[in-house]
Amino acid sequence: MSTSQKALVLQQKQGDFTVATIPIPGPPGKDELLVKVKAVALNPADWLIQRTGLLVEKYPAVLGFDISGEVVKVGEDEFASKFKEGDRVAFAAIVQSEYSGFQQHALAHADTTCIIPQNISYDEASTLPVVLSTAYVGLYAEHPRGLGLKPFTAPGGTGAYAGQAILIIGGSSSVGHSVIQLAKLSGFSHIITTASLKHTEYLKSFGATHVLNRNLPLDAFLAALMEIEGLPKLEYAYDAIGELESSFRYALEAVVPSSSSIVVTVNPRLEHGTLELKGRRVSGFTSEKNSEGNAGLIMDLFGALPGLLEKGLVKGHRFEVLPRGLAGIPDGLARLERKEISGLKLVAHPDETA
Repeated sequence: MSTSQKALVLQQKQGDFTVATIPIPGPPGKDELLVKVKAVALNPADWLIQRTGLLVEKYPAVLGFDISGEVVKVGEDEFASKFKEGDRVAFAAIVQSEYSGFQQHALAHADTTCIIPQNISYDEASTLPVVLSTAYVGLYAEHPRGLGLKPFTAPGGTGAYAGQAILIIGGSSSVGHSVIQLAKLSGFSHIITTASLKHTEYLKSFGATHVLNRNLPLDAFLAALMEIEGLPKLEYAYDAIGELESSFRYALEAVVPSSSSIVVTVNPRLEHGTLELKGRRVSGFTSEKNSEGNAGLIMDLFGALPGLLEKGLVKGHRFEVLPRGLAGIPDGLARLERKEISGLKLVAHPDETA
């Protein structure tokens, strides 16, 4: 096995991405795997880190957080021993170059890595790890870190919210798409989301019961919400967009003013647990594995995920494969930054890099 590989490297803070030859990371530690990256999905965090310099302290740096690939080396602890060379796996990277996906090999923590069933492609699998983790933490982490719902993975959790309603702002986003699927597993009878109406049938196929036009003014949106037949008291809202002056405001205004009403947003700038706005409890959160309380939740999710994928209870996002391997990623990130992408994930194949 070669000791070097191709990688897309951010040479300096707020610098440019360049394709370079760097050492293959490793060897894997006791609780780690070394994975040959087959597909990596792009996220807004990738261009935000490049533009702002947030989160990354050491340069040159490799980004890319949604990864699928083939195990090539295995560590020695109880989690790593569940895997073997040749296994098809998916995992979410941490913000550290050795674990990131814009390269041909990456390290993975075995306890938050899952086997990909044979009915799922590498491309589809790469669309899931980060967004599904974000959806899961936001729904099931105890308040003030999330909505505090009973996880569907817990005894009695599947279908536990029958007869109740949840609002998901941004259903066609990657996170929103995942929240819809998990809300269905939790049994919500009314799963209401906002999106471009061209995505209506697609989102309903994953569990949404009602799709409202994302472009409605706030008053019209609230009126449309009230017109939903048989709508139970709305006490849960998940803002999958994270724009505090728009998407979060819609979520906040939609839930009933009650001490039992909770709104979460993917924008961590809203410090969790410190606000009660208009009688509703609100929180912002991060799904980073190392954040307080997240590791156990994400381990539970990844433990259940192979079975969910095999049974079709959770599905990946629609995707578009970028040309030119790693070299095609900067153009894809520019499209994300310009908000040209709706209802799909951009995916790259590092081994197709010239």
